[in-house]
Amino acid sequence: MNGRELIERHLELWNAKDQAGWSALFTDDATLAGPGGLRGSGPEIVTTFYRLWQESFPDNRCRTLRIVDGGTSGVLEAVFEGTHTETLHAPGGDLTPTGRRVSVPFVNVCEFAGDRMRDFVLYFDQVDLLTQLGIVAATV
Repeated sequence: MNGRELIERHLELWNAKDQAGWSALFTDDATLAGPGGLRGSGPEIVTTFYRLWQESFPDNRCRTLRIVDGGTSGVLEAVFEGTHTETLHAPGGDLTPTGRRVSVPFVNVCEFAGDRMRDFVLYFDQVDLLTQLGIVAATV
């Protein structure tokens, strides 16, 4: 499986809500990092990341905008869309459900080890997410 195929499979399993399949795409010592201080390695951080988003936005879907396959690494540009109906257990503290729908662009940079992900770094605008949730006031 090349990098593009791995990223596409990753998104397919995410959107299918297949935690076991999604998690199996990571090496046992995979590292994950994201905004707000989410960092770690191994199966526990993979499960934590998955649950953080899938449980707090159960109707979420990720829509691909662009995939760049660099061989041993790749980049995904996409949009996360979902409704915040359950508590978001973020690294900085819990956010109670707002019932608001969000559409948040993000970029994911990955390194591959064969047909699995070894390093997974997520970038998105936290202020944009918090504004869409109504937690931060929108400014002009």
